[in-house]
Amino acid sequence: MNYVYKFIESLSINNQTVVAAISGGPDSMLLLDILLDLKDKMNLNIVVAHVHHNLRIESDYEAVEVEKYCNKNNLIFEMKKIEKYPNGKFSEESARKIRYEFFDEVIKKYNSDILFTAHHGDDLIETVLMRLTRGSSLKGYAGFESISEDRGYKIARPLVYLTKQEIVEMLNKKDIWYAEDTSNENDKYTRNRYRKYILPELKKENNNVHYKFIEYNEKLLMANEYIKKESDRNYKEIVFNNEIDVAKFNKLDKIIKIYILEKYLKNIYKHDITQINNRHINIIIDYMLENINTMFDLPYNKKGIIEYNKFKVIEIKKSENYEYTFIDYIKLPNGKSIAIDNDTTLTNNCVIHLNSNNIKLPFHVRNYKPGDRMIVKNMLGSKKISDIFIDSKLSKELRNSYPIVTDDTGEIIWIPGIKKSHFDIKKEQNYDIILKYD
Repeated sequence: MNYVYKFIESLSINNQTVVAAISGGPDSMLLLDILLDLKDKMNLNIVVAHVHHNLRIESDYEAVEVEKYCNKNNLIFEMKKIEKYPNGKFSEESARKIRYEFFDEVIKKYNSDILFTAHHGDDLIETVLMRLTRGSSLKGYAGFESISEDRGYKIARPLVYLTKQEIVEMLNKKDIWYAEDTSNENDKYTRNRYRKYILPELKKENNNVHYKFIEYNEKLLMANEYIKKESDRNYKEIVFNNEIDVAKFNKLDKIIKIYILEKYLKNIYKHDITQINNRHINIIIDYMLENINTMFDLPYNKKGIIEYNKFKVIEIKKSENYEYTFIDYIKLPNGKSIAIDNDTTLTNNCVIHLNSNNIKLPFHVRNYKPGDRMIVKNMLGSKKISDIFIDSKLSKELRNSYPIVTDDTGEIIWIPGIKKSHFDIKKEQNYDIILKYD
């Protein structure tokens, strides 16, 4: 217990407002009792943030009891009752997101910079084992930090030095009320299975095994911090304007690549970064090693794009049908453009060389229409545009909005970045137009 008090006192929060996430369960009620015990000594203004998950009949009673406790001890009480979950269905992920959005609001309202949560030693063991089983990052494998700052404020977890059994024994000794969540016994929840069947076996080997997990946690976090510093140094050299220089990226050690991608993607996904897993990271790394122009799916309606030795992530929005006429320049709905260019060195599918005598101007650019066909360069006969899209691994979502260039007769002459038609002229032959997709 001394470790807990020393940890809190080391945070240098004297004369400050602190927010505590209090569910009413035994862990959070002991946390609140400890903070209350330090309230006068450290001159703390304690704000209790309670989330009513609205899943059990007992939740109403528990909210009332927590509020009573706060009123009795002159603590500020803030509550969020979840009236409805996304898509009308509860999930741990959505509940956690709602909880922390509420904590963000409370932190801001009371101008605090620290949130206390009641994660304890057993929670750490369970978290580490679950992440080892399903896969995670190096930092993720460490479980959670006793103090972190991922949301713009500090999150402190002082009970990491205690086990659940120790917490309950202390509450019973002090005769402090706490709620018991019967759902913690339900085997359908992954964490409950680890808690009921695996954790007891570990404690048979070492009753204080949570201290070994704390040591494991600290060593992994130190390794993570070192790798992070190296990654940040490289990040500054290869990421510009939200694009990664693929050639420079490919020269790095894989662990540094992973950290750079995790940082890059977190800047894009924000709190939705949990949707990105090791499989996505490895796919991106593999595509960048190939370093050919391509596009691939990522979670939450986003796409990874590799073009001109650059990698970036874009959000795909549904587009209406479009058709534009242009002579020398056009800005496209996807943010790219097609323009007359004079660079004679480029030969990839983002450039086409044309002879104006073979086509009828002006150019048109439009989205895909069912039945579209094109005579592909170096191929006899025509090919369905839909088949070209499939061969190019273009997603169904992108196919309907992807730009297609025609001449004034409607003849398809180019699918920018993907495929050229037989109208493309070899560099050594006679052409007077160069179109570039950029």
